[in-house]
Amino acid sequence: MFKYQHVFDENAFRYIVISNEDELTGQVQKINLNIKADLIMIAVRENHTVTSLITISGQDKIDNVTYELNGSPCKEVLDNGICCFSRDVSALFPDDNALKEMGVEGYIGSPITNENNESIGTLVALYNQPQKNLTSSVNMLELFTEYISTFIQKCHLDNRTSSHLSLLNQVEALSNTGSWEYQVRTEKVFWSDEVFRIYGVPSGDPYTLANAISFYAEHERPVIARLFEAALVEGQPYEAELEFIDAIGTKKWVKTNGVPECDNDGNVIRVYGAFEDISAQKEQLLLNKERAHRIEDILNNINDAVITINSKGIIQHSNNVALRVFGYHSGELEGINISTLMPEPYAAMHQQFMEHYEITGKSRIIGVGRQLPAKRKNGDIFQMELAITKTVNHGETQYIGVIRDITERLEAQDTIYNLAFTDNVTFLRNSQWFEKECKDLMKRAGVNESYIHILLLDIDKMAQLNLQVGFNKGDKVLKMVAANLKEAIGLDYKIYKFDADSFIVLSNKSYSKSQLHKFRPTLIEKALLHPNNFIVDLDEQKLTLTASLGSAIFEPTNKSFETMLNILEHALRKAKNDAPFGLHHVAEEGINEYYRYLTIQELLKTIVDSGELSLAMQPQCNNEGRINSFEALVRWNSSQFGYISPSDFIPIAEESDAIIKIGDWVLLNACKAIKELIEKGLNTSVSINISAKQIAAPNFISKLVNLVRQFDIPAELVVLELTETALVANITVVKSAMEKLSKHGFRFSVDDFGTGYSSLAYLKELPIFEFKIDKYFVDDIEGIDKPCAIIDAIIDMAKALGVRCVAEGVENQLQYDYLKRKGCDIYQGYLFSKPVNMDTWRKIITIESNQILA
Repeated sequence: MFKYQHVFDENAFRYIVISNEDELTGQVQKINLNIKADLIMIAVRENHTVTSLITISGQDKIDNVTYELNGSPCKEVLDNGICCFSRDVSALFPDDNALKEMGVEGYIGSPITNENNESIGTLVALYNQPQKNLTSSVNMLELFTEYISTFIQKCHLDNRTSSHLSLLNQVEALSNTGSWEYQVRTEKVFWSDEVFRIYGVPSGDPYTLANAISFYAEHERPVIARLFEAALVEGQPYEAELEFIDAIGTKKWVKTNGVPECDNDGNVIRVYGAFEDISAQKEQLLLNKERAHRIEDILNNINDAVITINSKGIIQHSNNVALRVFGYHSGELEGINISTLMPEPYAAMHQQFMEHYEITGKSRIIGVGRQLPAKRKNGDIFQMELAITKTVNHGETQYIGVIRDITERLEAQDTIYNLAFTDNVTFLRNSQWFEKECKDLMKRAGVNESYIHILLLDIDKMAQLNLQVGFNKGDKVLKMVAANLKEAIGLDYKIYKFDADSFIVLSNKSYSKSQLHKFRPTLIEKALLHPNNFIVDLDEQKLTLTASLGSAIFEPTNKSFETMLNILEHALRKAKNDAPFGLHHVAEEGINEYYRYLTIQELLKTIVDSGELSLAMQPQCNNEGRINSFEALVRWNSSQFGYISPSDFIPIAEESDAIIKIGDWVLLNACKAIKELIEKGLNTSVSINISAKQIAAPNFISKLVNLVRQFDIPAELVVLELTETALVANITVVKSAMEKLSKHGFRFSVDDFGTGYSSLAYLKELPIFEFKIDKYFVDDIEGIDKPCAIIDAIIDMAKALGVRCVAEGVENQLQYDYLKRKGCDIYQGYLFSKPVNMDTWRKIITIESNQILA
């Protein structure tokens, strides 16, 4: 005998169907008279396949079949429940070869489940032609499936218990449905066990009709009494869903029906029926309604419009936001075509798009958010963000569109866009926008192998001006200069704010190689550097500024955007050497020079260890022409480039920490030289150039103090030269370092005095030992009787501050005589001596030593 579990599984299902094949075949044939399927079958799941147990074609029983479960609609049925597809089922499940071979168009599948709601088998109806409406067939098939599930369970329990009464009670319990009967003659009420359970009273207790009605909710009692009276008197059957309260006070919903049975004379002799506890279904129904209302509330309170359409584009539902966005009243959108909300040409093409998607399944918008134009009821066009999702409900395709009016966002983006790409001082486009437009121009030029022209302009000494007038007024100056430059460039160029004090100018077009000989970069260069561009009125005061300009013509095919910028910045640095109004134009040779600059920059990383550095000494003489002191100067004889001027490599070294390493090397070798001077009996100081980075380094003071202690030399013989630019670069840090070093005895010289920004306030507070008059002013001396106002002022200032005055670049007797007559203290230049190498220097100090001893 087959061993049964409490609920049936696949094996039990197969056994029961085969055992009851004739009966079930008849039932399947009957149901097919109503649903008219081309093929209908009861099938069982077998691991990864499905096997039909009863297969009916029309009304004929045919051989059973086995097919793969994965990729078939039966998989959907077994996993998710009843499924229906009125057309194109083969296209929807392309991996199901059985559907293709049979030419199936329509499909209904319903799961056959056991008491644990486990899908054991399926009831499947197949149609060879597309079906218009399968709703009634779905309902009948679903009911029939429930019947089969119950039947199988019934048989399963029959086999298990062999007790019909027990089976009936189990089925009633399974369906929460009991049976009842009322005998008219005896006025007795009979209930099955399930009815007693629903009432919540002990099984077998006698109850009258009045007792039975009393359990209904008070407002429902007249209803059930009236229905039952109509059944008794008029023979009218009834069915009703009513509120009910069981014996322990639990509120329920029951579904009750009554069928009168009459004798031959038409008199009702009994009324019987079913009594079902539908509390769970009602609760679920109410829950679904509540959920639907809640979803509707959510949809009406979100910021997005939601519109649902069917496969023909007809609007099925819209939330309140959609009405508000498109300007419609409640109910106006439902039933109209979605194309009504589209401007042309989208409206005219919408149906074509829908048909194309239905045929191909390809869409550029479903599942992908896109920005598109939309049309309000009043005809206004606005931009929306649209996302569409496809759903299938009982075989009916629907599309849900989520729409957001992005008009305000686009306006905000425009504002943000302008903020992001516009300089807030000059209102010119900024460097980010320049990068975008420059790269676009580079791409176009690269296609034609043509050239572009870029210029980088920087206002000279803008930092000093900001210190003088303040940053707010400095911004006003920048704004006025920007306006002047924008007017000066004409229509062939665009100007952008590039850095704090600089502007970058880009040609609007590119130039072919054959046009380059006609191209005149000097026109735009002169226009930009015209002095009038830098004369501005600030608070009724006329300010005259200057600028420097780097200019370059590039062929973008072999250069990156970053490389071009670096070359331009290199050109600007070169132009700064000729300030004010310095100009450096880079052509091919200039680009080669830039690559030389990069190589030098790389070599400087290891310059100290290369053995290529050397020290040169230039004597400084007093008014009697005798050597008073020396200035230590660094020299580089490169194995790759030969002799490299300090004016070339020192500015490059200052861009990195290489300047600190070179400075440390110079300090070390200068201290060795001072040690040699002392050993020769000469109490002669040596001036050493110090960069702003070097003196600002955290360990500079301790390093320098340890160095003089190491060589046992007096700190006062070390004169540290700083340029005015180095002094003001970080005045707080530099002043602190100078004060600490001066306490150890070190002395300080201000190099190139008069070429930078001098403030008497800080000059008076700093421990300065001497001023050095720059060669630039010494060259202005034209005669002994021709005053040189700047030199006179510097010497007078030195005397007023009590510091020594050193003149650099003294090359002739006339300069020497003028300076001496004005009261200068020390002189340095070719008139006395060029810088000499260390061997020559040792000969000089040997002579000096011998003269002292003599």
